[in-house]
Amino acid sequence: MKIKVFALIAAITVLFGGVVGIQQYISSQIVSRVERELPKASGVSASVPLTDVPRNLTSDSIKSANINIESFNLKENNTQVSLEISASNVRKAKPTVVGSLKVIATIPASTITKSSQFSNPQIVGNTLQVSAGSGGLGTAVLIPKYTNNQLYFELQSFSFLGNQIPASSLPAELQSQIKSRSQRSLKPPKGLSVNSVSLSSKGLSVNMSGSDIQLGSLGSNF
Repeated sequence: MKIKVFALIAAITVLFGGVVGIQQYISSQIVSRVERELPKASGVSASVPLTDVPRNLTSDSIKSANINIESFNLKENNTQVSLEISASNVRKAKPTVVGSLKVIATIPASTITKSSQFSNPQIVGNTLQVSAGSGGLGTAVLIPKYTNNQLYFELQSFSFLGNQIPASSLPAELQSQIKSRSQRSLKPPKGLSVNSVSLSSKGLSVNMSGSDIQLGSLGSNF
């Protein structure tokens, strides 16, 4: 009886090891294809769920994959970003077409603060706080916004000597000045739309999604 149990365990171990090996092979093939179709990408890694391996072997597409790119050079303004990609129904045939694509492009926090046109910028939580007012004694709290392919910051509130003033109580001209000083052009790749923008300790993240996207178009249009 013990021999049969050990034989079963051994068989399962071999089988599991084979599945893991196939999983790693599929992941490496995805990495190779991303590097080929997105030559501006570096630090590429990919993973596929272990449970999808049988389906991935018999289908003409990969059910789902997560792809991380440590550094990607934006075409429009030469900014370095990191990309987190969630792809579903990735066609194996060339060119690579992704049925459903979600992309989070993150501009590093250091880039945000260095390129800021404001005094003493600091990312605090999900806001950008900068010195403002007479002698820089006040603090303006800004939040990121995205409209009509333009990325900019909007004034949320202003505090001076411990007194907080909401943006709605401040002159509209001040809001316009902050927008114009922080405004940058950011056009998403064809087929993708921007869902939201957010700020964190990592930096400024732009969340995009789309369907039936050709992978190579990210490199030519982004």
